[in-house]
Amino acid sequence: MTEGPGEESVLPESSETAESSENRELSETPEPSTRPEPGPDPTADEEDSPAVGGQQESVAGHEDVPVEDGKKSGKHGKKPKRKAPWWELPALVVGAIVLAILVKSFVLQPFFIPSESMEKTLHGCPTCSGDRILVNKVIYDFRDPHPGDIVVFHAPPGWDNEVAPTPPSNPVLRVVRGFGQLVGFVPPDGEVLVKRVIATGGQTVRGMVTDGKDVVQVSDHGTSGPWKTLNEPFVYLDSSDGRGTFGPITVPKGRLWVMGDHRNDSADSRFHCNPDQSSCGADGDPVTSTVPVTDVIGKAFVIAWPPSRWRTLGTPSTFTQ
Repeated sequence: MTEGPGEESVLPESSETAESSENRELSETPEPSTRPEPGPDPTADEEDSPAVGGQQESVAGHEDVPVEDGKKSGKHGKKPKRKAPWWELPALVVGAIVLAILVKSFVLQPFFIPSESMEKTLHGCPTCSGDRILVNKVIYDFRDPHPGDIVVFHAPPGWDNEVAPTPPSNPVLRVVRGFGQLVGFVPPDGEVLVKRVIATGGQTVRGMVTDGKDVVQVSDHGTSGPWKTLNEPFVYLDSSDGRGTFGPITVPKGRLWVMGDHRNDSADSRFHCNPDQSSCGADGDPVTSTVPVTDVIGKAFVIAWPPSRWRTLGTPSTFTQ
């Protein structure tokens, strides 16, 4: 019989067919499987598990606990920052001021050059900005001033030719002025001078004209000589020097004969030989014309300001030969 579309063929069941059907039923009975069942898909775990920094670790027997991004726990965790106490900044400011005062009092002190007496080594002319120098206050605790040193000193009695600055009466201005003196931008109260040491205690000094030129001579053995003529390229003259000839004067022990590098515009030792400040001859007073070593504040060793004038202030070779 021919099968039509959509119809199933039905065959008569024989004994052989029945037997094979029974065997098929027996073979279809499931037997215990010895194959291991497939584990979970690792890809699925990676997709379903939350990511921390791109990675998560799981521990057997424990649930995976996500850690918040950007935070650390344990002994390596960051400690919170300590907030500075309110008094720390004022204490630092006060400490800095105290340190500056100690340094100024015992080690270094800045000074302002207000006059022309040391031109052109130190600028102080009216059209100049005025040099600021640093003075070593410790060096003369270990040695006396040497010839050639540029020294800053308190003006001896009678050396008050320059008008000393008067402190302001306003307390605020006094504080501002005191700070300016601390950093060397304001001249100190009282008369403080700067000159070059030409001769020290026990030496004899004189000025004379040689070959039409004013020269300074120094002797270590009194007026009988021998005399050493100083080579002074640092001397500046913008007119004739009316005090080029002086002495001879023997400097007392513990005192200094000082002169300005601007020779025709310096009220130095030559200016104070006599009470009437007349010419300084052999009869000049060796005490009033010299400066006590105890009045010396220190040795100027560097021009600190302005930056265009930065340089050291060494000892000219004529004093060391």
